[in-house]
Amino acid sequence: MGENSRRRSFGRAVIVLSVLAASSAVMAQEPEEAAREAVDRDLYNTQRETTADRYRDGRIPFEQVLSAPDNIQLNIDYARQQIAGGDLKEAGATLERILLLNPTLYDVRVLYGLVLYRLGLYDRARYELELALESGELPGPLAAEAETYLKRIRYEQRPTRGALTITTGVDYETNRNQSPSSGQVLFTLPNPFVPGQFVTTNLNANPKVDDFAFVLSAQGRLQHDLGTQEGSLLHADVGYYHSDKMEVDTLDLDAATLALGGTWFSGNWSVTPRARGGFYWLDGEDYLATYGGEIEVAYRWNPRFTTYGNVRGEHEDFRGTSNFAAADERTGRRITGRLGAVWRFTTNQKLTVEGLYADKNGERDYESYNRYGAYAQHSWLLGRGAFSLIGVWAEKSSYDGPDNFITPLITRDEWLYRGRFTIGAPISFFAPGLPEAVKDINLIAQYEYEIVDSNILNFDYKTHKAAFLISKRIAF
Repeated sequence: MGENSRRRSFGRAVIVLSVLAASSAVMAQEPEEAAREAVDRDLYNTQRETTADRYRDGRIPFEQVLSAPDNIQLNIDYARQQIAGGDLKEAGATLERILLLNPTLYDVRVLYGLVLYRLGLYDRARYELELALESGELPGPLAAEAETYLKRIRYEQRPTRGALTITTGVDYETNRNQSPSSGQVLFTLPNPFVPGQFVTTNLNANPKVDDFAFVLSAQGRLQHDLGTQEGSLLHADVGYYHSDKMEVDTLDLDAATLALGGTWFSGNWSVTPRARGGFYWLDGEDYLATYGGEIEVAYRWNPRFTTYGNVRGEHEDFRGTSNFAAADERTGRRITGRLGAVWRFTTNQKLTVEGLYADKNGERDYESYNRYGAYAQHSWLLGRGAFSLIGVWAEKSSYDGPDNFITPLITRDEWLYRGRFTIGAPISFFAPGLPEAVKDINLIAQYEYEIVDSNILNFDYKTHKAAFLISKRIAF
C-alpha cells in the first residue's frame, strides 16, 4: 500500500508544475514588460497631470481650438489632452501644426518625436529628436529624455536584436504539498472476501507544509526583422526556471523551454506560428518533455482594441521518477484553444479577457480531462515605471473516468479559482539619481490565493502564495 499510496498522493505533481511554470512566466516577463512600457509613458503622464491642473473644470473643446488657431499654448495643451486620451495620430497632427507656426519650439519638437515613436514611425521620430538636440536649446532633463528615446529608436531599427530578462527572489506558500482542506483522503482496496468489489475508507492526509523557495528565471528573445513594409519578423524565445524548495524537496523544479516562430502582418491582421519544446526536472530527475506547436491570429480593430485566437497542440511525455512513480500515466497529447481581447481603455491602463478550452488525453481515463476556463487581468501603469497587475482565473475540469485506487464510484470534477495581485517599480522610483546601469532594476511583490473545489476530497485544497522578486532586462 505504501508505494501506491505515495504515487497517488503525488499524482497532482503536474498541477504544481503547471502552476509554477505559469507563475514564472508572469513573474519574469509580464511585470518587466509592464515596467518597461511604463517608462515610455512617464512623460505623457506628467503632461496629462499638467493639463489637468491647467484645465480643472473640463476638457478643451475642439471648437475653442478652431476659434484660436494661432494660440500656440492652447494648441499645445490640446495636443497633450489628445495624448492623454490615447489619440496619438490626432496629437501628432496638432503638434505638426504648431511646429509649422513656430519651428523653434524645440520642446514641442521633442514631444512630437515621442508621439512618432509611439506610433512606430521611427525614421521621422529620429529626425525630430536629432533636430531638437542639435539646436542646443533644450534644458538638461529634456535633452536627456530625447537622447534616451534616440537610443531606443536605434535599437528598434536594428534588423536583429535581442533581450534577456533575469529574475530572482523568494516565494512562500502556505500549502506547498496541496494537502486537502478536510485533512483526509479517500483510499480504495479490493475486498479480500468478495471478488470484484472494493472497500473505500478515509485516511488522514499528510499535514499542510508551508515552505519558502529560492527562484531564478531567465527569459530571452532574439528577433530578426524581415524588412517588409508591415514589419514582419522571425523570433526565438528561450526560457529557464529554477525553484529550490526549503522543505518539500520532491517539488524542486527546473524547466527549460524553447519556441521558434515568426509573426507576419497584413493590414490589421497578424499571424504568429511557433514550434515549441520543453524539458522539466523534479528533484533533479527527468520528469517531463513536451513538444508541439501553436498558431495565433490577432486582429487590431483600432489602437485601443485587439482580439486574438490561439490554438496549441503538444505531446506531453511524462517519466516516472523515484518520488512520482506513476507519472507516466499522464503521457499523451494536449490541445488548448484560447480566445481573448485586449482593451487599452486609457493610455496607462488595459484589460485582458480570455476564454480557455483544453482537451488532455492521457494513458488512463483518470488522467484525461476536458477543461473550460476564463481569465481577466487589469494592468495599470502608475507612473515613473511603477505598475500593478490584478488577475483572476476560474477553470472547470471534468475527467474522463474514475481512479479506482481513490474511489471507483466518483469521477473527478472540480473548479479552480485563483486571484493574484502584483505590484512593482524600478529602483529609480525610489532613488532617481542612481546610475543608468541599475536604475531600471525592478522590485516586484506578488500575492496569490488559490482554491480548488473538487467533488473528491483528495483534491480539495486552499493555499496562499507570496513572492518578492528582483528583475533586470538587458537589451542587445
